[in-house]
Amino acid sequence: MRLKDKVAVITGAGGGLGREFAFTLAGEGAHIAATDLDIDLLDDVVPGVKKLGRECKTYKMDVSNKASVTETMVDIYNTFGHIDILVNNAGGSLYTPKITEEITEEHWYKVLDVNLKGTFLCSQAVVQYMIKQKSGKIINVASIGGRTASIVTGVPYASAKGGIISLTRRMALEFGPYGINVNAIAPGTVLSGQRMINLWNELNEEQKKAILSSIPLGRLSTAREQATVVIFLASDDASYITGAIIDVNGGRFMS
Repeated sequence: MRLKDKVAVITGAGGGLGREFAFTLAGEGAHIAATDLDIDLLDDVVPGVKKLGRECKTYKMDVSNKASVTETMVDIYNTFGHIDILVNNAGGSLYTPKITEEITEEHWYKVLDVNLKGTFLCSQAVVQYMIKQKSGKIINVASIGGRTASIVTGVPYASAKGGIISLTRRMALEFGPYGINVNAIAPGTVLSGQRMINLWNELNEEQKKAILSSIPLGRLSTAREQATVVIFLASDDASYITGAIIDVNGGRFMS
């Protein structure tokens, strides 16, 4: 119970990774504020968290909209009385094309707005509460796609995740004096939801074999393996770590 009675906000909590983050954080004692643009995706998150003996509230929130983010974070703070952990998980390639010639301006802004802008807006909204309590953990979800070239996703996603990595370091520098740790994980391919399963299935056998052969551990990650690193970063075990990008990719990329 490393996070006993902490309050954790998780964006994109209805997706495969987000759900695993919610259950794993709750298993370590945290109460969960689960947010998603599609609130129906959160229906079974609540009973799963409550089964673990923790409180769980759900919120419909558009991470790319400042008013939606601000109103939701105020509601969460007023409900729970404090916000200790923020997991900026909402994102993805959002079913946009991978081929540069096929990418429209709308595709570009859709991916950048949810991934990069959303991470910024949510962090900006919660940090005021963390500054008051002189403590807090912000964990951003970047990607191997922001670390090195990936055949799975296109340039908007790579640009957004690369931006999240830089944003993480800059916020760590700014918020460190207030006792706030800001770190990120950079997952490899995780078959944690239908979107990622679809992306994986779009690859031909030769591409799949190339990816697996490039991973020293020889396999894809589970959502649980990503969640355990989030737990570490959210706990006091990582009290002297900030501005770090932890590559959870089986060794496919080594920084």
